[in-house]
Amino acid sequence: MLKTFRFRLFLSYLALYAAVLGAAFFLVYQRIERAEVSTLRIKLSDEAALVSAQLRASDLASRELNALAHSLGSKVGSRLTIIGAGGRVLADSELDAAAVKAMENHSDRPEVSGALEGEASYDLRRSATLGTVMLYAAYPVRFGGRAGAVVRLAIPAAQLEAMRALLKRALSASLALALLLSFFLSLAVSAGFSRPFEKIIYGSKKFAAGEFSYRIQKDFHGEMGKLAETLNFMSAAMENNLRRVEAQTQQLSAAFANMAEGVLVTGTDASVTAINPAMERIFNVKAADSIARPLLEVIPNAGLGGICARALSDGKPVSDEMELSTPVRGIFSVNAAPIFEGAAVSGCLMVVHDITEVRRLDAKRRDFVANVSHELKTPLTAIRGYVETLMGGAIDDKEHAMEFLGVILQQSRRLDNIISDLLKLSSLESYALEVKKEELGLKDLADSLIAGLASVFKVKNAVVSNMIPAGLVVKADPEKLGQVLINLLDNAVKFTAGNAQVEVSVQELPGSIKVLVKDSGIGIPQEHHAWVFERFYRVDKARSREMGGTGLGLSIVKHVVELHGGLVGVESAEGRGSMFWFTLPK
Repeated sequence: MLKTFRFRLFLSYLALYAAVLGAAFFLVYQRIERAEVSTLRIKLSDEAALVSAQLRASDLASRELNALAHSLGSKVGSRLTIIGAGGRVLADSELDAAAVKAMENHSDRPEVSGALEGEASYDLRRSATLGTVMLYAAYPVRFGGRAGAVVRLAIPAAQLEAMRALLKRALSASLALALLLSFFLSLAVSAGFSRPFEKIIYGSKKFAAGEFSYRIQKDFHGEMGKLAETLNFMSAAMENNLRRVEAQTQQLSAAFANMAEGVLVTGTDASVTAINPAMERIFNVKAADSIARPLLEVIPNAGLGGICARALSDGKPVSDEMELSTPVRGIFSVNAAPIFEGAAVSGCLMVVHDITEVRRLDAKRRDFVANVSHELKTPLTAIRGYVETLMGGAIDDKEHAMEFLGVILQQSRRLDNIISDLLKLSSLESYALEVKKEELGLKDLADSLIAGLASVFKVKNAVVSNMIPAGLVVKADPEKLGQVLINLLDNAVKFTAGNAQVEVSVQELPGSIKVLVKDSGIGIPQEHHAWVFERFYRVDKARSREMGGTGLGLSIVKHVVELHGGLVGVESAEGRGSMFWFTLPK
């Protein structure tokens, strides 16, 4: 590094020498120029004095003044301009009379204003008329002891320009020689400096471009070697930190994008800075349209906005559960936590969990338990009452004892039916249940089921017509599809007063088969249509119980059809019969 320092010191001296030499040339240039200008001033001043001595007051008003100016100008060998006391040009040796009249007022010219004050004046400037550098000398023409006009002589500063050009050439040659010497000296110095500097610069560019795995080859010593070693150590540390940050960022991004809960981040002004896909899905918004907009514009709900505002203002987590009607309907669990930057709140993280289905299932579970309890309690109460009656002495009454035992048997069968249907329904709702689909003739299946229910139909004097075309094949689970048809056929006959007319038919739909079971029964009022497939729902509760219904048959129908990928429905009017239908994919 000592040698390097010497080279740098040498270059510093060289630069200083070049600066001193340049300053010396500049001073010489100035001195010569001033001397030349001084000589020219004296010459012009003498000539202007001679010209002014030949002018009379009458000459200034003469029409021949411009001709006189031409004559005198040619004698002195300079441009002669005669200017009046007000600064107006009266004559010029190089212009005609018309051009002289067009000339502007010269009272603002430095040499003219000085001469009008009674002293010889000079100026060196570029002529606006001729476009060349001119030396001007102005001498007052006195009439009666005061300056009545000004004689101005002007010559091109040719000698001065020549000297300037000579000095410029000399200075340029000297500077070129100095630059040439500096060039060779720089080459010599760069031999020791260029290689390590280039390697360090190249490595620094690699680091700046993010290539932290690159390492600078440290084949030099001294401070440069230590610098390269430090940069390599820094790049290794940055590479490790970057990998760790990238891994954490990827983990956070994956969690943010795939969370089931909606996540939204705001700034201190409650404007949205980030939103995940779950939040977009819950509130039907788009991230591209939400960023940088206020939260209340993205999700127009005062409750959510208030929770965010509380978290931002209090700097504490806020949790709440709310039922929203706008912009979407549902029940949501909302948790908002402030984001800190140092000790100051810099934003809010809001997590929204849609618990609508959870609350609906909770309500449904409570209703189910209540319904099951109610359905089981009725037959159990009847059984217990008749058993207590028998135990109280009625068992000895042979006539009534058999009647009581018959009621007990009927109610116990009803309990068995309820429990059996509950087990079926539980099995259908189980995720582990298998649907064993196979190709089967739909007409043949319906015929066999109608034959099996013949005794039931005979009691009601029912006529069941199977209008399904022969050869129609569907892919379904025979046992479970049989449960569907049995429930629908049994209901069709059960809820008809007498002489029931039942018809089973199909309709071809795009991609599916629609099976219809139509009866001539009592019908179902419109307001009950949406609920008939719910568990334990009965249109006429008293009549349904009298007929031995459990209230679970249509619910079983719905679950079986949905397991096959189909839909169920009903079309009915009170007193006009009913038509239950379901679809099966082709």
